[in-house]
Amino acid sequence: MPAPMLFPVLFALAQGAPVAAAPPASCAMPAGMEGWSKMTQIAGVPRVRDTGKALLPIGSSALVALLPTSQVSYAVPPAKAGAPASNGGLLGFFVARPGRYRVALGNAAWVDVVRDGKSLTSVAHNHGPACSGIRKMVDFDLSPGRYLLQIAGSDALASGVMVSAVEK
Repeated sequence: MPAPMLFPVLFALAQGAPVAAAPPASCAMPAGMEGWSKMTQIAGVPRVRDTGKALLPIGSSALVALLPTSQVSYAVPPAKAGAPASNGGLLGFFVARPGRYRVALGNAAWVDVVRDGKSLTSVAHNHGPACSGIRKMVDFDLSPGRYLLQIAGSDALASGVMVSAVEK
């Protein structure tokens, strides 16, 4: 990862931002979330046109460096933007098969999945097991195509993020 992208992640770690650690072997992970403990590091981007540089493969997790909300140009206004001093960012992801997909976050933040300029309606909400490091899980029924993941209202400078296919 280039040094400019790594700096926000390292800063977040130094400031004690919530970071997903590997769950203990005794922790029963939700279906599809087994890859949560194998995070790569990426930086969320401030503009939709840059999401090609911040793609999150389905089934992979990442520790995502977030930006001050004032620097992010959301495709649609976040349903809950958070405080002016909060953090957020944009990621892209691609769905190959229709089905239910789960977005997991490691800290408190708002998440929107956007396609064709519209925020999609979620079909389920949950928390991960306390032992997992997953703070929030939001499910969406998605068809094949490219999507935008908007993160907003985070107090943390970095968050674990994962998109995975789940069984209905």
